Amino acid sequence: MRNLRLVKTLTRLKEEREHAEEVLLESAGLVFSRGVLAEIVGGAGSGKSSILLSLLAKSTQAGEVCAVVDSSDGFDPGSAVLSGVELENLLWVRCGGNLEKAFMSADYLVQAKGFGVVWLNLNGLSKRELRQVPKTYWYRYRTRIRDTPTMLFVTAEEPVAGSAAQQAFSFSCEEVKWSGIGRFKLLKALHLKLHSRKELYGKPLLTHVEFDHEEV
Repeated sequence: MRNLRLVKTLTRLKEEREHAEEVLLESAGLVFSRGVLAEIVGGAGSGKSSILLSLLAKSTQAGEVCAVVDSSDGFDPGSAVLSGVELENLLWVRCGGNLEKAFMSADYLVQAKGFGVVWLNLNGLSKRELRQVPKTYWYRYRTRIRDTPTMLFVTAEEPVAGSAAQQAFSFSCEEVKWSGIGRFKLLKALHLKLHSRKELYGKPLLTHVEFDHEEV
């Protein structure tokens, strides 16, 4: 039997002070908990990637090291920089559409237990392949990040993690506003609808989020 430590080390106390148990994303009015598996689903243009970029921006600007598992090589560093992401604090894993490589990479990252955010982006992969992923994979991820500062986010077009996800959200684009006339127009705003598939304090969370884009 290992010796029990009744007094925490100064290093451990410092790490706990640096990481709050919850992270508030002010732009969307969402609160994400550390040490949990969260799933965000929605079609193309639904805003789920924008939410993750906002979260990566907040985390990397605070000095946290984060990671993106880019299953289908769809991550755009340029868009990330415009969103405020500090690329020097971001690990980008390109998987080239290889499902096995994506899950193996995510497994190594959650075992490291030192990342603030790990984003497993499954957009672009075959829905048939994703449906064949054993549920035990998700519960393994969930167990490995428990009691750590890591937040594991999974994005896909439809739910894949099932009951293993402790937080689950669905995004849809309700309205797109453009400015200008003719063929060439500028995107002015997106009206997005967000629905929580997990109950929060006994009530489902429903909210509307608007992302404004300044014209240049």
